[in-house]
Amino acid sequence: MREHVAREPNDKPGQEMSYQQWEERRTYKRYPSDLPVRFAEPGGDQPEGRQGNVTNVSRGGVFIRTKTPALPGTVLELCIGVVTPFGEERELKVSAEVVWINEDLGEEGMGLRFTQIDRHSQYALLACTYRGEG
Repeated sequence: MREHVAREPNDKPGQEMSYQQWEERRTYKRYPSDLPVRFAEPGGDQPEGRQGNVTNVSRGGVFIRTKTPALPGTVLELCIGVVTPFGEERELKVSAEVVWINEDLGEEGMGLRFTQIDRHSQYALLACTYRGEG
C-alpha cells in the first residue's frame, strides 16, 4: 500500500504529512456524495479536462475519485454536476487546490481544498449531500 501524502501549499519539500495526519487537521465535516466532475488545469493541454466523481464534500473542499489525480499543489478548475433544490440540473464551476492524493489501486483520487467558490455554489453543493442525492 502506498503512503498517502499531503502538503500545505507553503510547505517546503520534505514537509509532507501522512493522510492520517491530514485527516486529523480537517476543519469541516465531510458528507458522502456521488457527483460527476470534470477537471482541468487552467490553460492546460487538456481543455476538455479529465473526469471523476466527487465522493465526499465539505464546506472547505472535496474528494474526487479518479484514476488520473493531479499532483499536490496543483490548482484545478472543477465542473461539478448537481441537481438544485428546485430539481434543476446545474454545473458548478469552482477552483480548488490538490492537497493530497491516494494512489491505492481501486481507491485512486485526490483531496482538494476550494480556492474559489461562491456562496451559491457552496450551498448547491452541500444541499445535494444533505438531501441524499449526492
